[in-house]
Amino acid sequence: MKARRFATLPLLLLAAVFTMGAEECQPDDYVAPWPQSNVEPVTYDESVAAGPLRAKAESYDAWHEAWHQPDHGGTITAFFNDPARTSFGFIAEYGDSTIWTGTYLASQAFRYHVTGDRQARANVIRMVGTLSGHLHVTGAPGYIARYWGTQATSTVYQGDAWCETQERCHHVETGPYAGDFWNGETSRDQYTGWLLGMATAYDMIDDAPTRALITADVLEVFNMLVDNNWTIIREDGLPSSVAPNMLPSLQLAFSLVAYHVSGDARAPSRSRTWSGTARAGFELAGIDIFNRYSQYYSNNLGHQIWYTILRLGKVYFGDADYQWFLGYFNSSVHDYTRLSHNAWFTGIYMSQGGWTPGAPSDPYQDQLEDDLTRFRAAPNSRYFLPAKDPSSYTIDPVSQQWYDLQQQIPILIELMGEVRPQALEAFPVDQQCTTDFLWQRSPFQIDACGNDDPRYVNPGVDYLAAYWLAEYSKLVTKEQ
Repeated sequence: MKARRFATLPLLLLAAVFTMGAEECQPDDYVAPWPQSNVEPVTYDESVAAGPLRAKAESYDAWHEAWHQPDHGGTITAFFNDPARTSFGFIAEYGDSTIWTGTYLASQAFRYHVTGDRQARANVIRMVGTLSGHLHVTGAPGYIARYWGTQATSTVYQGDAWCETQERCHHVETGPYAGDFWNGETSRDQYTGWLLGMATAYDMIDDAPTRALITADVLEVFNMLVDNNWTIIREDGLPSSVAPNMLPSLQLAFSLVAYHVSGDARAPSRSRTWSGTARAGFELAGIDIFNRYSQYYSNNLGHQIWYTILRLGKVYFGDADYQWFLGYFNSSVHDYTRLSHNAWFTGIYMSQGGWTPGAPSDPYQDQLEDDLTRFRAAPNSRYFLPAKDPSSYTIDPVSQQWYDLQQQIPILIELMGEVRPQALEAFPVDQQCTTDFLWQRSPFQIDACGNDDPRYVNPGVDYLAAYWLAEYSKLVTKEQ
């Protein structure tokens, strides 16, 4: 499928992608010439023996390759037939496969850049192909599937009649994807992981066909979104029924990556002034304090988006505009999760958020290493945690206020998501609830959670993403 035209950017994105005006709204016409590059120099010491953090990453890498990428390679949770995990049972939790496949792809791109490992390189090339298949199997330009599988062999697919009763299931009978199936009603969170993986892989893989495929696919998605006012359009020409509208930060990220991977001559070479009014609108669209108390997964989406914006913005934006975005990230996106025992968020902050190394006792470095150390070893199967001892924490008063208010006005639960009383300080990683991606789960939860079931095994992308980002960013070393 050929990429469509590189559409003219709307006013807001013109301002966002190419350096905006200074704070007093004076125009800044500077546009960094294409292409720019912002990757770490390859100065890693691979001659030393692997320490426990690297060994844990290698174990998760092997587990993922063996059990968590069936069908065409999309990341899933694995269910085994027996507690000893000697026999694979079926695919579980595949509805969010695209975001975790993209996150896994980013981890393997970091891994390859650090190690030069041929398996990591093969993983990057294969996962780009998988995410490209997620895009093209739908038959709709720019519309990415949640999951892509094979009818005949997948443990998920239960026949055409079954598929037709499932809202998100589609089977393909003709064309290059005949015999496959895919899950739709795709939301913007899947596009977030897809973009993170593609943008990171583009800069770190030394394979021209793979880079060309990324360019074509990014442009196809970008043009569909711009042509449809930043709305995800599904196979029947209608907006997706689940979170179809791209928030300003995701619009900015897609625009920046599209320019970065193509340098298309039709892209505008100058921007309009980024007015105070437009910036206020950007800030209003990204109020993240509520994500501290409900819909915590949104914090992960924000950090994934802003990692790419800041990494590329450093070489494409003017200094005044880059500093504005850096300040916005620190005051809005990251501030509510700062030092909350989340190695993924901390690594993104330390690598792109203005962190300065070298302090004798650095709470960010200390907590990053502690979080990676406490993270459970592979295979990370489901576990039960009892309710926290009330003497071990202080209740966050804001959470209690919101909880009490929702009990009085139940409609608030529907409007903003349920808020439960939670701890004021985050619990360490080994005291957080089990899930397929730990970093999107609240570390402040005090209620009992999970269940002990060694048959369910989480894919481990959470550890791989946090660890390989940290080593790529030179925050940890191989011998640690």
